[in-house]
Amino acid sequence: MDPTPNRRALLVAAGATAAALAGCTDTLPGSDTRELPESCPTSQDLDVEWPRDLDSEAVASFLEAYEHVYYREEVVEYEPESRVDSYGLSVGVSEDPTTVDGGYEATLSGSGGIYRPTLNVGARTADAPDDADIVSIEEVDDETLREVLQEAAESGEAEHHIEPPGEEVDRYIELVASLSSDFEPPSAPGESGTAYFDVDGTTVELTLHANRFHGDYWWKARYYVDENVVWRVEVPGEEPPDPRAEGKLLECREDA
Repeated sequence: MDPTPNRRALLVAAGATAAALAGCTDTLPGSDTRELPESCPTSQDLDVEWPRDLDSEAVASFLEAYEHVYYREEVVEYEPESRVDSYGLSVGVSEDPTTVDGGYEATLSGSGGIYRPTLNVGARTADAPDDADIVSIEEVDDETLREVLQEAAESGEAEHHIEPPGEEVDRYIELVASLSSDFEPPSAPGESGTAYFDVDGTTVELTLHANRFHGDYWWKARYYVDENVVWRVEVPGEEPPDPRAEGKLLECREDA
């Protein structure tokens, strides 16, 4: 199997053979000789192996892998903004591939959530473990954190919410980690870390909890794929549109 050509290689090839590519033809399985799209070759450079030998099973496997990466990189353009962010979208073939014009069409469905947690801060008076690293409040320069610790020492407990997600969440996780050697920083939605502080002789247990704040996604996409082209279109309703008539050409390659 030949790998999908990368963008740099395609640009070099396009520059050297632009006139020929505009009108190149190929014979696709089960079809008459026809021209490839004028934009061929082209690629999204998603590093998903596109097999030359296609059957229904190979198409389903390829499209599931391709759509997962395409939706993340090109549609959502997901980039984690903090250490606790998480990408939780999945995709699968919802209608088995069917043969069309020497290639295959298939519908895929995706769903899930993208997690961008904020922090729930909880503090309460408590006895620390015997070997705990107890941090003096005098070492805490952050005003918000000092206020939470002092309130907990005076009233028994205190709460605070750190937002927005992203840099501010990371800043507080890293701050507490820099103060306490016992603190195990949360690294995913739903995780917590705990540290102990001495507030004028009162021991306060501080917990940072990365909540599961997220956005939900549901979508469908219809593909046409053969040995030389990959077309994709979003499916807005019950009737899937024709990927080649209404969609976008994502990949195009000549025969090896």
